[in-house]
Amino acid sequence: MLDPDAVDLGQLRAALDDHTAGTTWWIDPATGEIATRLDAAPGGQDPRAAGWVRIPTTETHESYRDMAEFVAGVQHRRAADLLERAISGRGAFRRFKDTLFEFPELRDRWFRFRDARGHRRALRWLADAKLVTAEAAERAAAAHPDPDQGEQDLPEAVAADLALLFRERLERVLVIEAWAGPEDPGEADLELLVVLADLPSPWADLDRMDTLLWRHTERTGLTVLAYPVTAADLATPSSPVLLRAGTGALQVT
Repeated sequence: MLDPDAVDLGQLRAALDDHTAGTTWWIDPATGEIATRLDAAPGGQDPRAAGWVRIPTTETHESYRDMAEFVAGVQHRRAADLLERAISGRGAFRRFKDTLFEFPELRDRWFRFRDARGHRRALRWLADAKLVTAEAAERAAAAHPDPDQGEQDLPEAVAADLALLFRERLERVLVIEAWAGPEDPGEADLELLVVLADLPSPWADLDRMDTLLWRHTERTGLTVLAYPVTAADLATPSSPVLLRAGTGALQVT
């Protein structure tokens, strides 16, 4: 049996994913060496005669499943919508790649996700082909988990940044309107009430939050709005946003 560390998993992944007509890939079960052979090459020795094992081509439905599961984890609303449309119907792989070019951060995340899935698939094939033990493949696969999608729930992510910004002045963050209800807020703006211990200048605090809010707006494709208020303001609501919040605000932190 081979040691999984003796096999170049990147090369094995490439072999499993290679659908080039007339080309076959092989692995030496004694050393883990991987090589390709053109079926039409004259005079070449049959690798089987030397004891090599042919590496099969991965079915396209497995690659499609990787795309679909990646898209299911995308929290950027606009990107998720475009990617879901891209993977529907014929030409899904090309449209998926083209759409990712609009979102460089997602594209990098997809490459990491694809590589992790590919490494685990390669190890699974080695075990199925009896070239490594199932236990060894499982241990090696644990080193290649799906990467963290890297996105918290949006209100919680904004609230965490607001806590760093205002520190002890921040008492709580409340989310209002569609995001406070039980249903998916869809494309609704995220509106937050930022309850501060003191509020000498609302305009100054709005200015302080501007870059933070824009960063989350750019990251998710949704408009993120926040209004600094005090507990006293909540007790005697007078502004339109406080009146809209009413009792329907949901505490985030």
